[in-house]
Amino acid sequence: MRRHTTKEGQGESSKGYPIGSSDKRATSRKSNSKLFKGRRGSITIMLTLVLLAIVLTVQFRVVLRYYSKMTKQNNDNMVYGMSSSAITMMPSPPPPKIDYIMWSKDEAYMRDCQLHHKSNATWGKIHAPYVDKIDAKRIVEKMHVELLKIIPTLAVLDMQNITTSYSLEFMKSLRQPYIIKSTHLSGGVARVYNNTYHCFKYCMNMEVMPLGPTAYAASLQQWIEDMELDYSTLGGELQYRYITPRIIFEEDVISGEKTNTDVTFWWLSNGHPVFVSEQCERPTGAEQGFQMNRTFLGTDHRRLPIVFNRGTCKTSPIKPPSWNTQLEIMKQVGRHFLGEVVRVDVYGGGEEVWFSELTFTTAGCWKRFKPAVADGLLYGLMKNRIPPEFVTPASVQRMLNDRSWVSVSLDYESLSGSFPSPVDLCLTFEEYSTGKQTKEILFNQCIQTLKRIQKHSLRCIVSMNNGTNVRAFGVDEPVNGVSKFAKQNICEAEYLRSKDIWELS
Repeated sequence: MRRHTTKEGQGESSKGYPIGSSDKRATSRKSNSKLFKGRRGSITIMLTLVLLAIVLTVQFRVVLRYYSKMTKQNNDNMVYGMSSSAITMMPSPPPPKIDYIMWSKDEAYMRDCQLHHKSNATWGKIHAPYVDKIDAKRIVEKMHVELLKIIPTLAVLDMQNITTSYSLEFMKSLRQPYIIKSTHLSGGVARVYNNTYHCFKYCMNMEVMPLGPTAYAASLQQWIEDMELDYSTLGGELQYRYITPRIIFEEDVISGEKTNTDVTFWWLSNGHPVFVSEQCERPTGAEQGFQMNRTFLGTDHRRLPIVFNRGTCKTSPIKPPSWNTQLEIMKQVGRHFLGEVVRVDVYGGGEEVWFSELTFTTAGCWKRFKPAVADGLLYGLMKNRIPPEFVTPASVQRMLNDRSWVSVSLDYESLSGSFPSPVDLCLTFEEYSTGKQTKEILFNQCIQTLKRIQKHSLRCIVSMNNGTNVRAFGVDEPVNGVSKFAKQNICEAEYLRSKDIWELS
């Protein structure tokens, strides 16, 4: 066999392998076999670890989702004061309860208004521009509230030009229908429609007359007397003292069929819409919308058991198409009145919402809400005693319809009843006396007695001898969903059961 020499001078076999490498090749094959087996084992281990990691990751995510869900439920439980089992049984928990109890007649917006707004020159001067019927339009317009329309102003007259610029020709030149009213007082409102003149609100002459010389003379006399009147002296509403007397002529959105109801009153407290007063009956003949009965509604348009200044209707008004728009508008307007109670008046009986006025001293703050807790709700929000997030339509409904404060009068059956607050209940004790001092003594005695049983779900007070002798006790039976008459019966039955024990004591 011929030998070949490698580069290094080594011999090679005929197959090209270096001579003498057979043992090495065998050894190399064994080593490679072991290495391959070792690598294959490592790959197997690595694949196993990767699969295990994937499985653990998936399981971890499942656990994490479960933990997050349970944490959310536990947080919800803490907010609503319910156990996790209750949440499971009630997937849609009830709205949070307003834990606010009205204990004083002074914890009311109207009372606060009497004490701090009426006859307060500083407060009046600050609020005068918002009450001025011309300036209020400008202020609200600058708020840039989406979808809130401002009623067009057609003309403005003052003391300097009322006798020179105001004439029958002037009245006929304005686009009908239109409203005429004073900017610095409440009242003196007239309508010109279809060439007729009718001064219909707090006017000297309320006759409907053709738009002619007689109507012009009557209107001129009305506007001159209005501009000479210092309205602030009539009831201590000093904001009117700082308003320049003027007469405004503006488009009539009612007669112009842009709304089919009179003005709607939205009550806002600390920037939040609370409840609404809406006209609930149609005027007939010469009657006007402001004279009609009104119904109070929640912001969800559900009826509320509130009466204020006007009678109410048996049936609720139909929800207008613009209701949701009105609500969103009020939320935007409310941001400008934090820490205050304001009534925002709008015309919303049609598709559009028209701004009318801002009112801070409704009815001169002399009227009283029934139930009183409605006034307490406005006050509690204004003073930050009630968290705004708790004032949902459902919570307001529950607060005003609560009848867990029960009075059983053994003297006068008419004074027995169930009430939504201790103040509402104890106001009935004032009926036992005609003297102011005695009324206050009876009221305070009633309040102090009820404070001792406030922790119970049903609070009962039994009175006799014209309210001078009272017994109070609490009942912890489930009373949710129980009618007000049934609650009164529960208290009466408990009193009869314990009557002999009390008499012995």
